[in-house]
This record gives sequence, C-alpha cells and structure tokens, in this order.
Amino acid sequence: MSTWLLFVVIGQFLFSVVVLVDRFIVTKGVVSKPVVYTFYVSFLSIFAIVALPFGVTIPTPAALLISIIAAMSYAISILFLYQSLRGANASEVVPVVGGVSAISAFIASSFLLNEQLPGHFLLGFTILVAGMLLISHFKFTARSLLFLSGSGVFFGLSTVVTKLLLQNETFINGFFWSRMANVVVALCFLLIPSVFKSIREDFLHSRKEKHHTHPTTGHKTNKIVLIVGNKILAAMGFICTLIALKSGNTTIVNALSATQYIFLLIFAIFFGRLMPEYFEETVHKHEFLHKTLATGLIVIGFIILFI
Repeated sequence: MSTWLLFVVIGQFLFSVVVLVDRFIVTKGVVSKPVVYTFYVSFLSIFAIVALPFGVTIPTPAALLISIIAAMSYAISILFLYQSLRGANASEVVPVVGGVSAISAFIASSFLLNEQLPGHFLLGFTILVAGMLLISHFKFTARSLLFLSGSGVFFGLSTVVTKLLLQNETFINGFFWSRMANVVVALCFLLIPSVFKSIREDFLHSRKEKHHTHPTTGHKTNKIVLIVGNKILAAMGFICTLIALKSGNTTIVNALSATQYIFLLIFAIFFGRLMPEYFEETVHKHEFLHKTLATGLIVIGFIILFI
C-alpha cells in the first residue's frame, strides 16, 4: 500500500471519532447552536501558530485568496453537517455527505486541477458512492437532504481548493495559511449580529458553567477540554489528509472517506450497547444486513479503485 493511502485511512479513523464527539456536542447541549460550534471549531485553528518556527513564509496574494475560499467552503460545510447531526445518527448522515462530497470533488478537480483518472475509476467510484447512499437508507426529509447535500458540495470544493493551494505552496505554508484563513472566517462570523449574540451568550454561560452536565446520567464533562480535545483529533486527521492530498489524487483521497463509514459502523455495533447514554450510534437487528451490505459495497468500490 502506498504511504499516502495509509495516511488516508488513519485520517478517516480520527475523523470518525471526531464526528461522534461532534454529534454529542451538538445534541447534548454542550453548545447552544451549531453555528456557535462552527465558530469555535474554525477559531481554534489559531493553534496552528505552533508551525511558525518550521519555515512559514509570506504567501502570495493568490495563495491567500485560495486559503480564504477553502476556509469559507469548510466553514459552510461543517455548519450544514452540524445541523444535520442534530436530527440523525452520524453513521447515516456522514455517508451521504461523503458521497456528495466525492462527486463534488470529482467535478471540481476536473475543472480546477485537470486531473485524469484511471479507466476503471468510474466503476469503483459508482459502487463506492452507491454504498455510501445505501448505508444511509434514504430516510431523510427534504430539509435534511438539503443540509447534507450542501455540506457535501462545500466540503468537496474545500478539498479541491486546498489541493490547489498545496500545489503552489510548501506543505508547511499550505497548512499554516489554510488554518489562519479558518480563523479569519471565524472572526467574520462576529460581524453577523444574530450570530455574535449567540456566541457571546454561549461564551458567558461557559464562564459560569465550566462543566457540562449530561442530561441522562448527570455526569459532568469539561466543555473546554471536550471541544479542544476533539479539535486536536480533527487537526491530526487533517494533517494526515493534507499529506495524502500532497502526494495523491484529490478525488480518490476524497472517495476513500468511505473507510470512515466502516469505522462508524464498527463503533455503532460494539459501543452503542456498551455506552448507550453517551454513544447513540446503534444498529438494530433489521438494519444490520442493510448496513453490512452497504459497507460491503464500500469495500468492493475501494478494491476496484486500486486494481
């Protein structure tokens, strides 16, 4: 297996953990609204300043513009994702987002990167996307599908634009300035009066109540540790993805997000029963065959892509 493929798998494992914690945060009242959590997640990219001593240089105006476009696309995609996670399981939401994202990246990379794919890619890609859609078993409302589709489209665009940035900058520069662009976009959220009010109220509440009390168990969780810790995991996953994007094919890297759904299904089967009060991802008996078949399609698509 190529090294960049290994980084994809590691990154998707980390992202599968992150999205489960994300769902806990947006459904258990850890933050007041998805837009508030989007602000926190984007602003916490400021910790990328630790990369300054490792060769960060002043980028070109074009690189700055690309970074801002990538950051805006990313912020919109996670906002839509958090909205979707409030009403459905991560193992159902994320596959649809990933399927749309893969298609979005395929189209965007054709125009922006002029990437050529192998002849057998279309078959593997089709089976992979079919598995992604099947695992969600099409039970979403029109409103939910709108959020899911929007999240996928903007996430795919963000991936391709980030690849474009990495083609014109060093790895460390691409990482640093793409993260700083996230901070700029987060600060722009404060310019929207209603969003600023929500963020301010959540921040003031956090200063008074540093711990979040679980509504079912009564257990207390440190809100700051939970959010920052999850952001660290996301950053590690992002670095793995950046490494893969730097060396590999954008559409294939994006399509291999399918491995995340396998991890989510495993979590749902084994941990849903062990910690149901925290881990709401469950697979009922009537869904087991359905989701197993879908996961099988994902694995087959994965194999066909690299025959």
